[in-house]
Amino acid sequence: MEQEGDKTLEDRRDEMQSITLLVDGIAIPIDVPRSEEPYYRRAQHTISALVKKYRTAYPQPAESDEQLHWLMAAVDIAVQCEVLKESQDKTELLNRLSEVNNLLERKL
Repeated sequence: MEQEGDKTLEDRRDEMQSITLLVDGIAIPIDVPRSEEPYYRRAQHTISALVKKYRTAYPQPAESDEQLHWLMAAVDIAVQCEVLKESQDKTELLNRLSEVNNLLERKL
């Protein structure tokens, strides 16, 4: 029987760890689950690349729009998430339709 102090492999994998992400030259200290660290590392590169892309495309925003490039990167990522969600919804729907179609063909 597992005691309270004992941890399963999955528990150890999900232990928190402190890392520092460097996003657009800004150090961001953050605690993340150990198992998710690679995602955070890839995200730091994705965000930095998008901010750089928008700085190149829009090199001189108004002073009041100091954070414009960051906001553009955030919108870009949010749109990608929405597209991904929609494509997953369609895939799930198509799989279910295929199952129903197979059931109907067997009944006929």
